Amino acid sequence: MFGFGKKKKVATDNSLYAPVTGQVIELSEVSDPVFAQKAMGEGLGIKPSNGQVFSPVAGTVTMVANTKHALGITMANGLEVLIHMGVDTVDLKGAPFTIDVKVGDIVNGGDAVATIDLDQIKAAKLDDVIIVVFTNSADKLDQLDVTTGETQAKAKIGSVSPKA
Repeated sequence: MFGFGKKKKVATDNSLYAPVTGQVIELSEVSDPVFAQKAMGEGLGIKPSNGQVFSPVAGTVTMVANTKHALGITMANGLEVLIHMGVDTVDLKGAPFTIDVKVGDIVNGGDAVATIDLDQIKAAKLDDVIIVVFTNSADKLDQLDVTTGETQAKAKIGSVSPKA
């Protein structure tokens, strides 16, 4: 009657939401060449203006890096999304990150997933760009539409179309 015990289902939502407030940039503009050259897949970067991180998509959390710098989410359409917080931040061994989700959690686009202490990343002289890539884009992604420029966290910034 109240929905207690009902398992939350992954929403079928092909929208892409801003994971942070900041400046959306083309993936080719991020400082990490592996991501910029799209070796990890199609995606985008966002230069954050604060450290609250939200899910860019609806899906199931499939990976939380031991060093807390990256999260993986699989969408209902089968697209696999990697949220990579900063460049070379793996070297910080998790210090600037607080993760709010665990593997198996179901999230909607715009749900809180992490907090980053941007000052710690800047103090380490690292790039704080948030990178969102579709790691199986070669096999599964038909189209990615993203609006670049200033955005607010949780705002719709684009959409994805999986291959039929």
